[in-house]
Amino acid sequence: MEAHAHGLLITYFTYSEIYTFWILFYIIKINLHASLSMRLIPIKSDLFKDRFDLFNTIIDNIVKNGQDIIDDDILVISSKFVAMSQGSVINLDDIIPSKDAEELASKYSLNAKIAEIVIRESDAIIGGIEGFLLAVKDGVIAPNAGVDKSNIMDGYIITHPKEPFNVAKELRIKFKDRYGINVGVVITDSRLMPSRKGTIGIAIGVSGFKPVIDLRGKKDLFGNNLRVTMHAIADSIATAANLLMGESDESIPIVIVRDLKVEWSDEDFTWKDLAIDYDKCIYVRGLRG
Repeated sequence: MEAHAHGLLITYFTYSEIYTFWILFYIIKINLHASLSMRLIPIKSDLFKDRFDLFNTIIDNIVKNGQDIIDDDILVISSKFVAMSQGSVINLDDIIPSKDAEELASKYSLNAKIAEIVIRESDAIIGGIEGFLLAVKDGVIAPNAGVDKSNIMDGYIITHPKEPFNVAKELRIKFKDRYGINVGVVITDSRLMPSRKGTIGIAIGVSGFKPVIDLRGKKDLFGNNLRVTMHAIADSIATAANLLMGESDESIPIVIVRDLKVEWSDEDFTWKDLAIDYDKCIYVRGLRG
């Protein structure tokens, strides 16, 4: 309906039209907000001392926590939880150190049995400091190759889970086969960053979406071409989940990530899809001089 006032055209609407516009605006606002945000849902679990069925335990814990898992969720699982399910726990009394382990233990003031396990678990040992060996495991530089004594029974250590990328893929397929839903899966571990205090999360296994997005050739805010930038999506998700998982007695080995936009994919990924060649790594190249 139209009216004229002081030579100007004024358009006005009925209350029902105004209400309809308000509802549409609200819906658009909610959808826009959802596309720019995500939810993190913590899933607590009981402690386990022996191997267990990982998939069914995840389902049981989601139900016990009064939650569910839906299409396009991303399931983030602690590497230690996965390793425990596989029985990747070692009794130190069963370890006989080799000569190499004894030498490393003496040089870096380390328990020789732990040094032996690090040798077995690592792809390479590149140095160390007192109490720690600096090792390479699946393309990642990590203290003691991820061998850990925290949150485990006294006298035991826990190692990295075996084949974490295959574990992630198998879990994703099981969710699809049993419940008909498409989910992403991230197996996460904690790491130290050079020159920074504290730990962050990294992905050591991923399935269902592209873990790294190559931004090279795209423009920044000022129209400049990006030459080296890649976005570590899986690592960023792992770090976000690590905020809830914590590092002490939280007992939250599972986090559901919801409403996050990722590039879904059925590709099979390996650690090589997340790691960078040492000849291209600024830290390694810089330290080599």
